[in-house]
Amino acid sequence: MKKSVGILFVVSLMAAPCFSQFKTPVAQEVNQVKNKALLVETQEYVTRTLMDLENNPDAQQRYKNGVDSFNSYLKYAVDKFFKWSKKPAEYMPASKVAALLRDGKAIKYVILHYTVEKSYVNPLDIGPVYGGEYNDSARTFSKSKGYGVFSLEMPGNDNKTEDIYTVAMPVAYPSEADMIYAIQMMHNVFTDVTKIKDYDIKDFHDNIIRNKRFLKKRTLLVAKSQVSGKTTLQELKEGYDWPIKIVDYKTIDEAVRNSDSAYAYIEVVPLKASAQQAGRLSTVLRDLVIDAKDGKVLGSAKPGRMDREKVADDITKRELSEMMER
Repeated sequence: MKKSVGILFVVSLMAAPCFSQFKTPVAQEVNQVKNKALLVETQEYVTRTLMDLENNPDAQQRYKNGVDSFNSYLKYAVDKFFKWSKKPAEYMPASKVAALLRDGKAIKYVILHYTVEKSYVNPLDIGPVYGGEYNDSARTFSKSKGYGVFSLEMPGNDNKTEDIYTVAMPVAYPSEADMIYAIQMMHNVFTDVTKIKDYDIKDFHDNIIRNKRFLKKRTLLVAKSQVSGKTTLQELKEGYDWPIKIVDYKTIDEAVRNSDSAYAYIEVVPLKASAQQAGRLSTVLRDLVIDAKDGKVLGSAKPGRMDREKVADDITKRELSEMMER
């Protein structure tokens, strides 16, 4: 039970601002990151969960495999793509990070923190998502649980942290490609903030102007989970001039992991959240076209169709046409 308490403690202490990847970070704070070691929070076996799954050895093993896979994905993403700090990254379970913060011993670090927005990382979700192959089924399950966020946090002298930059995920439990996207987004935004005078994210408008020429050189990969069952490839091609494919999610994951310059992909991410409506969080979404090579933003569209009580988040030729126009 002690480990569970530790994880919940760090979530409450380091609550990230709501969907702030579209908020320009402060250059002075970004520069401070260079001289601090990156401390990456990892998942750990929760004693209470192991006890709950004791009578189901297969589920318990799947849970353990899931914790190991999550940490392996995150370590790969950070080790290969986080280039901002001059010092090597360190990895530590969330409960131990919480203890460092509580004891005032985390001041030398900048902390990479992950949680589920407006919720928490449920250990019972780890096995179904990460215990086997992260495929379309795992993706759909993860999407049903909400949105995850990665935030870079700077510890202060008051044992609390200040958010430097946060990247929202398209699903609650990110794939390896999503983790790479988050790290690349941080790196690319930090580079622009420190090198371009008065840089402002502004929905990545200026980035798209600079980068959209690469769209015609990339095959756009759309996951099967991103389109409705009625949408055909031919319909998508009616709204998009360049090469496009509908693929299994694993294809996208591999393209991003390999930094494959032949491809781009779409992340449907929260832009912001507004007030509660009928007991639900009303979320504004943004479709971002991301270069699999280096995580740069190549295009954008704003979903505007309604699906019952919420904004439809599936990709149609309407969104693709807007990506072409911007």
